[in-house]
Amino acid sequence: MFHIEKLFEPQFPLILLHLIVLVSICWTKRREPSEALFWLLIVALLPPIGIVLYLFFGITRVDRADWMIRVIRGTFLDERGRLWRDERQKIARRLEEFTSDSTIANAPPSQTLDRLFPDTLLLKGNHVELLRDGSSVYPRMLEDIRAAKSSIRLQSFIFMSDEVGKRMLNALEEKAREGVDVKVLFDSVGCFKSYFSRFFRKYLFSRIPNFQIQAFSRLNLLMPWKFQLRNHRKLLVIDGRVAYSGGINIAAENERESSIPRNRYIHDLHCRITGPAVTQFTESFFRDWSYTTRQSPGDCYCAGDFRLPERSGNTTLRVVASGPGDHYQGTRKLFFTAASTARRSLTIMTPYLVPGSSYIEALCMAAARGVEVRIIVPERNNHFYVDMAAQNSYPTLLRSGVRIFRKTGIFSHTKALLVDNEWGFMGSSNCDSRSFRLNFELDFCFGGGDFLQSMCEQVRLELNDSNELLLFEAETRPVWRQFLSGCCALLTPIL
Repeated sequence: MFHIEKLFEPQFPLILLHLIVLVSICWTKRREPSEALFWLLIVALLPPIGIVLYLFFGITRVDRADWMIRVIRGTFLDERGRLWRDERQKIARRLEEFTSDSTIANAPPSQTLDRLFPDTLLLKGNHVELLRDGSSVYPRMLEDIRAAKSSIRLQSFIFMSDEVGKRMLNALEEKAREGVDVKVLFDSVGCFKSYFSRFFRKYLFSRIPNFQIQAFSRLNLLMPWKFQLRNHRKLLVIDGRVAYSGGINIAAENERESSIPRNRYIHDLHCRITGPAVTQFTESFFRDWSYTTRQSPGDCYCAGDFRLPERSGNTTLRVVASGPGDHYQGTRKLFFTAASTARRSLTIMTPYLVPGSSYIEALCMAAARGVEVRIIVPERNNHFYVDMAAQNSYPTLLRSGVRIFRKTGIFSHTKALLVDNEWGFMGSSNCDSRSFRLNFELDFCFGGGDFLQSMCEQVRLELNDSNELLLFEAETRPVWRQFLSGCCALLTPIL
């Protein structure tokens, strides 16, 4: 028989809290049984630490973010936006002229992506220049920034307050004082260190009216679940004519500054893009900006952000913004499309290989069909626990005929995929569960043209600098490493 006095026993509130959290997990994660089971075990076996871990790492609020961004997409033209309605209609009509009708558009992969992403456009006439490492990227960025006439839109997951960050912010401030409208969006988790630096905060609270810096999903101890939804996109758009996108953040490690220890150097790829696809990159930026600032989209952009598209090259592009409200699990769909449509070869370059068992199985099935599946991962990783989790799947992949190559030298942060040497995609997405389900990512599919040849050559260079991992090596690892990698693999839902 229940006694009212039990309500006042010290253990009762904690037990009640545990029950509430367990019911919440069962309800909110009903579409992801493996993740639900993971958190049920954590909360049940580690009281009350499990509850704290769940608050920071388990609650995602994906549905709410999805709803808000869908509203933003539906109201992209508000009262002020209508001032530019005629111009945007001209842009829309011009974009139709660049809608691809080539053999690339009629290929099965493109038709699959058309169905998966019906509101994305496969646009021909773009020029894409492949840039290697920050030493090539940052000078080109600064050159285009200094030449800006009307607008600069910069977005980065990491924006360090080091020498590279200072050069970038100084250049942006200079252009803002000249009258150029400058907007910068950074992720609050990725820029946690920079956020508290005096130099960065000087710009964060700048009084220049046309120089705005905003943190995406600001951290709040009262709402720790905001930690999960990270904006991992990297994008720079200048005057609505030039876009930079890929995997490079704003940090000295990418440029290999002498002040940075060699073991922190990073190898990465980025692209400078001109042509019709720049309009798609611009729209992606303003959806994020509107979501972050809660401003109506029409109050965010200026006339110079959207210009009539012009042909600049021979590469066909499709811009895919993956995440809540855009294309939820879009990254996952891209990777699965590549694995399921590849006929001869599939090459994946990724710093983190923890996509979950379903994609590991998809790669094994592709190899079973006779596809040469090659995965290039860094020999030296910057996250030990992620590397350990990835190694847990190596024996399974190797037994199925998948080839794994470990890039030697400095840490390789490259993120790209190539299918049959005919098409592929690159951008900010990793081959991991976080990019598949939680992060806001920005990628672009490419086909044909000079850029395809550049990517084929880059894959060859990456393979030349890599050592192939043999099945014997993967199976004869020390027992302690096998045990540790198995334990780390259990964390796959949140890696």
